[in-house]
Amino acid sequence: MEEQLITINGRKFHGVTQELSAAQDDYLIGQLRLAGAIEILLAAEKNPTQTAESLLTQIMVSGRSPYVLAGCLTEAGKPWTFEDAARNAETFAAVTNSEDKRAMSSAIVGFVVGFFQYATAFAATSRKSSLQN
Repeated sequence: MEEQLITINGRKFHGVTQELSAAQDDYLIGQLRLAGAIEILLAAEKNPTQTAESLLTQIMVSGRSPYVLAGCLTEAGKPWTFEDAARNAETFAAVTNSEDKRAMSSAIVGFVVGFFQYATAFAATSRKSSLQN
C-alpha cells in the first residue's frame, strides 16, 4: 500500500501513519490539551460522530490547528523534531494558498477521525493515572 503524502507550501509531509516518537507523541498530546480537545474526549458521549465533530470544532476554534498539524505531520525524508514542528506551525498558520488550506483541512479532519480512537484510549488511561495521585 502506497503512503499518501500531503503537500503544503511546496513541501511534502507524511501524516500520522507510522509509530510516533515519544517526543512527537508528547508534543501532540500537549497541543490537544492546550486546544481543550482532551476534555471533550473525557466527556465523550455515546455518539462517536458528534464527539469527533466537537473535537474538530474545538481544535479549530482554539487556534491550535497549525500546532496540532505540526505534531501529526512529518516532512518527507526528515525525522520529526520540536524545532521543525515550531517552524511548521508558523508556516501552516500563514498559508494563504487555497489548495494548501484544503490540504491542511483534509489533514486535520483525517487526523481527528483517525486519532479519535487512540485519544479515547489515552484519555481513559490518563483519567486512571490522575485518580491514583
